[in-house]
Amino acid sequence: LSSGINAEYGGNDHTIFIYDVKKKSAVASQKGHQDPVLGAEYLPKQNNRFITYGKGHVIFWEQDGSKLVKKSGLFEKHPKPRFITSLAFNAKGEPITGDSNGNLYMWSSSDRKITKAKLGAHEGSIYSIAVHGENIFTGGQDCKVKRFSSTDLSEEDSWQLDASTHGRVKALAFVGDNIAVGTHNNGMLLGRFGDDSEQIIFGHGAGDLWGGANHPSNNTFATVGQDKVVYIWDAETHTPKHVFRVEKPAQACCFSNCGSVLAVASTTGEWWVLDSNNGCVLSSYKSGPEQIDAISYSPDGKTIAVGSHDNYVYLFSCDDVRADYKPIGKCTGHSSFITHLDFSDDGKVLQTTSGDYEHLFWDATNGDQITSSKDMRDVTMSTYTCTLGFPVCGIWPVGYDGTDINALCRSHDQKLVVTADDFGLVNLFRYPCCNPTAEWSSFRGHSAHVTKVRFLTGDREIFSLGGRDQSIIQWGVC
Repeated sequence: LSSGINAEYGGNDHTIFIYDVKKKSAVASQKGHQDPVLGAEYLPKQNNRFITYGKGHVIFWEQDGSKLVKKSGLFEKHPKPRFITSLAFNAKGEPITGDSNGNLYMWSSSDRKITKAKLGAHEGSIYSIAVHGENIFTGGQDCKVKRFSSTDLSEEDSWQLDASTHGRVKALAFVGDNIAVGTHNNGMLLGRFGDDSEQIIFGHGAGDLWGGANHPSNNTFATVGQDKVVYIWDAETHTPKHVFRVEKPAQACCFSNCGSVLAVASTTGEWWVLDSNNGCVLSSYKSGPEQIDAISYSPDGKTIAVGSHDNYVYLFSCDDVRADYKPIGKCTGHSSFITHLDFSDDGKVLQTTSGDYEHLFWDATNGDQITSSKDMRDVTMSTYTCTLGFPVCGIWPVGYDGTDINALCRSHDQKLVVTADDFGLVNLFRYPCCNPTAEWSSFRGHSAHVTKVRFLTGDREIFSLGGRDQSIIQWGVC
C-alpha cells in the first residue's frame, strides 16, 4: 500500500496503489486526495479495508479486486484540523487519529463518524499514537508523552521530556512493556512510561549535518551540528563518550594534533577551542561575519586555518593549543567561499578550494598566495580533503558537476581515497586517483546528500555524515 503523485492522471491528486508483494506489481490504483497524504494503515485483521490521512482529510477505503472505493471521514460538529498527523487502532479495532490542533478522535469505521473526542490533548501536533493493552499513548509537539483511556479518551497521566535535550516526540512503539520514544533530535529513549528512561540512540536534530572530524590517534570521532550539540563518539561501541553544547549552530570542527582539544566553528563566524574531554571552552574567536565551512590544525599543532564564507582563510598561531591564539595572516584571493583546506607535511603550505572550484596554494606562515605551480610540484600534503588537485582528478565520474562531490578524504596510509556526493553515495577509489576512467566502488546508506567522510585511525573504518537525513554511518573497509 503506497501513495504518490501519478503524472498519468494529471493534476495533483495523490494516487493510492495496492501492490502484490510476490508479483512485485500494482493490482489496484485510484486517485486519492488533491492534498498531501501523510500515511496509510490497514484496519486490523482486514486485508481489503484501509485508511489514508493527511492534509485536512481522513479517507476510508475498501478494495474489491482491482477496484478501490473511497469514502471521506465526517468531522460533523468537531473541529476540522489542517493536518491529520497520526493514526492507530485500539484493541477493538477502532481508528484513533491525532491532528495538528492537538485533538484526539476515535472513529467508527462503519459510518466514518467521530464517536469520541479529546480536544486539546496536546499543545500542538500529535505526531504519534501507540496502543498498549487498554491504554492509548500519544507523543506531541509539546515534548510530552501522555496516556489516555481507550474507552473514553480521558487523560490518565503525562510524561514531560526535556525539550532542550530531546525536542518534540516524533514516534512511539512498545517493546514488551517498555515504551520506545523517538525524538525530534534523532534520539531514542527506552524504558517504563514516566521513568528516567535510558537513551539508546543519540543524534543531531536541527538543520543539515556537516561538521565531523576524526581523532588523530584514538578510535573516536567528533560531530557538530546546527542544533549546537557536540558529540565525541566511541567508534567501537557506536555511543557518545562525551556530549557538549556550544552557543551557536555549529558547521565544522577539527582535533588538534595531540587530540586534547577540539576546535568547533559556527554558522556565524564564531569558533571555539574546547577541551575534548570535558567540553570546557579554552578560548573563543570570531573570524569574519559569515559561516565557517573548513577548519584545520597544522601537523605540528602550531597553526590553525579557518576557512570562511567571506572568501578568506584566517591563520592563527597556537604554540600552545590550550592557550590564546594569535592572528598571523589572512589568505586573500578566492572569489567564492572556502570549502576545504589542507596543510603540507611541514605545515608551511596550505591548499584550499572554494565554491567556484578554485584550487589555490598559500604560505601558511603569513597568508601570502603562492602562484607558481612549479613550486608546489614536490610538496606533499599531510591530509587531503580538497576535492580538486592532480592526485584526485579521477574522482569525478562522467556527468558530475562541481557541486556533486561534497567531501573527500585520503586514507592515512595514502592508499585509498573516499568521497561523499549529492546522490547519497559514499565512493571508494585507490589513491592517487589521476585517471578519469578510474574504477571505484559506491555504497548507499544515506537518503540525501552526504556531507562528510573521514577515515578513522588505522584506516579500517570510515564515518560519513548525511546532510538532510542527519545520520551518522560507520563503514568497514575490507
